[in-house]
Amino acid sequence: MESVGEAEAWEPITKGRLNEIYLGRGVKSVNGTLDRWLKINEDDANHMLFLGPSGFQKTTTMKALLQEIWLNTRWGRNQEPPLVIIFERKYDRAKAQLVKRTFYELLRERGEGWLRARLSQFTEFNLYIQMLESPAYEGVIGLMGDFALGWENILGWLKYDKQHTLFSIFGIEPMAFPTRRFVFNPTRDPHHIALDSGPETDVTATFIRYERLDFEDLVKVVNINPNTIYAQIIKTAWDEEKVRDPDELTVEAKRIYNEMLEFLEVENKKPPTSLWGTYNVAKSLKKVTWLKAKGEDLFDTIDNTKINVIDFSQNSDLTESAKNIIFKKVIEWVLKKYVQEKETAVFIAGDEIQNYLRSHWGRNTVAKLFREGRSNQVNFLVATQYLHSLPAEIVYGASHIAILGTLASADDYNLLKKVVPDFDVNFERIVATSLEEVEILKKKNRGKGYFIYNKFFTERIHFRPSQTL
Repeated sequence: MESVGEAEAWEPITKGRLNEIYLGRGVKSVNGTLDRWLKINEDDANHMLFLGPSGFQKTTTMKALLQEIWLNTRWGRNQEPPLVIIFERKYDRAKAQLVKRTFYELLRERGEGWLRARLSQFTEFNLYIQMLESPAYEGVIGLMGDFALGWENILGWLKYDKQHTLFSIFGIEPMAFPTRRFVFNPTRDPHHIALDSGPETDVTATFIRYERLDFEDLVKVVNINPNTIYAQIIKTAWDEEKVRDPDELTVEAKRIYNEMLEFLEVENKKPPTSLWGTYNVAKSLKKVTWLKAKGEDLFDTIDNTKINVIDFSQNSDLTESAKNIIFKKVIEWVLKKYVQEKETAVFIAGDEIQNYLRSHWGRNTVAKLFREGRSNQVNFLVATQYLHSLPAEIVYGASHIAILGTLASADDYNLLKKVVPDFDVNFERIVATSLEEVEILKKKNRGKGYFIYNKFFTERIHFRPSQTL
C-alpha cells in the first residue's frame, strides 16, 4: 500500500529477498513452507517464457514477476535497480469497469474505513471512478493497459474463497510502482492516458531522432529498393558520411552524384532520376511522425529510475512495421550502448511476442537477444500462447518456463517433453468433459499452472498475484 521510491537502496519489501524473486506457492512443503523463490543470478541467463491459452493470466503473471524483479534485483557496483523495459500491445476497455465494480462492491461489503486502511490510493480511485461516470470523460478515459503499474491492485482484495482474499493467501499487499510510459503519436491526450495508467505514472509523448537509424532501418521505414542507384547514394550519405537529416540528405546526395559522374567521366545530359529518388525519400522521411531531427528522444529519457513501458497499444498511432522497427532499435540500444555505460541488470518484457516474429529481421533481433543476453546481463521475458512456432533460440535459450492453466497445443507438449527431462512425469493437462465445465476449469486454474526451473525441474504452482492493475 505504498509507492516504491525511485532508485532507492535495496531493502526487503513484502516477501523480498535480495536477488531472489517470489514466484508464489507450490503444492508440497519445502523447508517448512509452500512459498517458492527463484534466484536471479548475474552470471546466468534469466530468460523466461510464459505460456498458456488466453484468459489464464499469462500477462498478469509476467507483470507480477517483473514487479519482483524491480523490487529485489540489484547488480553492479552501485547496486542500482534494474533497467526494466516493457512493450505493451493493447489496452482493455473492460478493465476500468471491473475496477469500478470492485471499488463499489468493497465499499458496500467492507466499508470505507476497511478499504481506506488497505488502499493508500483510495482518494485517487474515488476521483478516477467519478470521472469514469462523468459524461464529460466518456470515451477519453477508461482505457487501461495491461501494465497500469501506477495503480495499486484493488482487485486483489476481492474474496478468493470463504476465508481468503488473493492477497491474504500470499501475504502480500497492493503497491504502485514508479512508471514512465512512452507514447508515439498519441491518439489521446497524454493526461488522460496517465489517468488510466495510475498516479505513479509519467506519460511522455516521444519520438526517435533520425540519427538513431541505419540505412537498413531506412529501407523499412520508407520502402526503399536497396538495389537502385539512388539507394546506394543514400546509403553512402547516411551510413558513411553520417548525414542523417532529410533536409541535408538531398544536398549531400547531389554532391555524391556529381562526384560519381566526375569519377566515371560521364557527361550527364538526362534528368538525374537518381537525385529525384533521393528527394522523394527525404520527403517521405519528413512525413514519418515518429521521427524527428532534433530534441530529446526516447533514448535520452529511458533509464532505470522507473519502470519503462513502451506503449504500442491503440494509444500510439503506429503501423506494425513502425512498432517492429522501434522494438529493434530499443534492443540494439540496450545491447550496444546501455550495457556499456551501466552495470545494472536489464530485463526486457514482450507480450504477444509473435507480433515481432513475422519478419526475418524481427526473428533475428529476438534470437540475437537470447544469444547475447547472458554475456551482457540482458534478460528477456516473453509471453505467448504457442511455443512450437517460436524460433529455436527462444525455446532452447529460455532458462525458465511458466505455464499458465494448460498448454494451448499438443505440439508444445511434445516439444517440452524433449527439452525438459521430467516434464511428461509431472505435467498434467486440463481436459474439460463438457461445455459447462470449460468455464469452471478456467476459473479454477486462473493464475495456476507449472513452473519449470532451469529446464530441469517441473512443479505445480499457484503464481503470486500482481500488486498493480
